Amino acid sequence: MTHPDFDELVDVDVSPEERARLSRVHEALIAAGPPPELSPALARPPGEPVADVSPMFPKYPRRRLAATVVLAAALALAAFGGGYLLGSDEEFETTRVVRLHGTDAAPGAIASIRLGQRDSGGNWPMVLVVQGLKPLPGAGYYELYLVRDGRPLAACGSFDVEGQGQTRIRLSVAYDLERFDGWVVTKHVPPAPAEEEPLLTT
Repeated sequence: MTHPDFDELVDVDVSPEERARLSRVHEALIAAGPPPELSPALARPPGEPVADVSPMFPKYPRRRLAATVVLAAALALAAFGGGYLLGSDEEFETTRVVRLHGTDAAPGAIASIRLGQRDSGGNWPMVLVVQGLKPLPGAGYYELYLVRDGRPLAACGSFDVEGQGQTRIRLSVAYDLERFDGWVVTKHVPPAPAEEEPLLTT
């Protein structure tokens, strides 16, 4: 039996403590495996009336009931956590999530782009969440680009960060996304020319 990869379930916009807690729940669920199936003869032990168990679980003995409730609670917690992390943005329904990883210029940085449905005007709503970028001096800023053949061609918006924690930026672009093959984040610290070396890339 295959299990989903933990990194596929949990997005980047989650604190290290919450990520560690969800990882422990994920590992516990995999280690526990599916609950054992009882034969019909054991499903209703002699001398234990069905009515004494629970009206919600009328066919389960008490011990099996307890194990089932614990497992169901853990599954619900994991599903809720994963659903919250990967859920829809409050202003649009997320149709695609693009993940970016840090390059040698910013090895500890990570990011995700949540894309919404293209609207009637041809605009793509999106939310960029970044973590691990350093604040830039002076009037410096970061820039998100669409790239083709490794070259940043279409600017999607600029942003600043206050610290190396998470920064969330709402953006909207009108480009035909099918014309591009990836995304990058670069930086610009005036008066120096804008740098094309990506700090984050797909």
